[in-house]
Amino acid sequence: MQIDAYGYPTDESELLWRIAKAQTTQRRFDRYADLYDPIEDNPRVRPIIREVERRAKKESLVRGPGRRHDVWARMEQILKNENGITWFPPSLMNTGLIYG
Repeated sequence: MQIDAYGYPTDESELLWRIAKAQTTQRRFDRYADLYDPIEDNPRVRPIIREVERRAKKESLVRGPGRRHDVWARMEQILKNENGITWFPPSLMNTGLIYG
């Protein structure tokens, strides 16, 4: 099994693994809470993700509906290409929801 720079698996089942982990840790008190990628709970990764999020929001040219998808796509690309971090946006973590 391959792992990324922070010790997380990078094979095909990675998304399902993270969804399962998020469901057990993030829905303890509210079973309907939106899930986020559990990699964000890693204290070494959290500040990197927040900084990339600020940068992606600043760089995004999209306004109105669809902006969050543009920001998430930029975050995913920057995190992977510049930091070697595989991050899944809320749209993939919450398969039953449609984000506008």
